[in-house]
Amino acid sequence: MKSWQRCTVAALALALSAALLWSAETKQQLAKRLWPRARITKALKDVEKQKADGLITEKMYQRKVKMLRARLAGTFTPKMLSATNPPLNLLRNASFEDYNRNTRRNMSRWNWWGGWAWPKDAAYQNDKEDRAEYVKGGKLSARFKSTGKPARCGINQGIPTIEGATGYELTIWAKGEGNNMLHIAFEAGARGQFREQIGPEWRQITVTGKPDAGAKKFTIWLYSRGGGTIWLDEARMLPLGVKLED
Repeated sequence: MKSWQRCTVAALALALSAALLWSAETKQQLAKRLWPRARITKALKDVEKQKADGLITEKMYQRKVKMLRARLAGTFTPKMLSATNPPLNLLRNASFEDYNRNTRRNMSRWNWWGGWAWPKDAAYQNDKEDRAEYVKGGKLSARFKSTGKPARCGINQGIPTIEGATGYELTIWAKGEGNNMLHIAFEAGARGQFREQIGPEWRQITVTGKPDAGAKKFTIWLYSRGGGTIWLDEARMLPLGVKLED
C-alpha cells in the first residue's frame, strides 16, 4: 500500500470514529431532552401504581424501574432511539406492538409504558388487532370499534417539544369499515387537525401541528367520532425546521 493510500485509510478511520462518538453524544442529548427529570419521576409513580393494580408482572416491574432509575441517574443509553436528524420517531409504541393483556376490553390495552392513554367510558371496544389484513406492519395494530351509539373514543399521547421546532409532522396508516370518522388533533401545546371518513384500503395520513409559543409539551389525539371500525398502525412523529445537533 502506498503512503497516500495509508493516509487516506487512516483519515477515513479517524472520521468514522469521530462520527460514531458524535452520534452517541447526540443520542444521549436527545434522550435527556425527551426524558426530563419531571417526566421520569412521574413515570416511576405510574409504574408503582401499575404494580399495585396488578397490571404488570414483578419481572416487568423490575425492568421498568431499573430503566427509569438509570434515566434519572443519566446512565441509560437508549438502544432504539435514532440520533439521525431528524430523530426517527418522537412517539412511543408507534406501531402498537406493546400490548397489555391485563386490562378490560373497554379500557386501555396499551398501558402507560406503551405511551397511549384511553378514555374509560363509551359504547365501543378498544382492542389489539392481529389479523394480517388489518395490520400494516409488525404483528399488531390498534382497533376502535363502535358497539352502540356513536361516541368519541380513542387514544392520546403527550410529547415533549423540541427546542427550535417550527412544527411537528404526524404520519399514520389507517383503514376503516362502516360509518366511521377519524379525527386527529394536536392539542394542549400545538394546533392542527384532520377529520375524514376512512375507507377499506390502507391509507397513509399526514397531519402537521404548529406548536404554541413557549409550550413545553403537546398532546396528539387519535380517535373515532362515529360508528363503524377504524384500524391504526405504524405512526411516526417528526419535528420540523430543527437540527438537533445545533
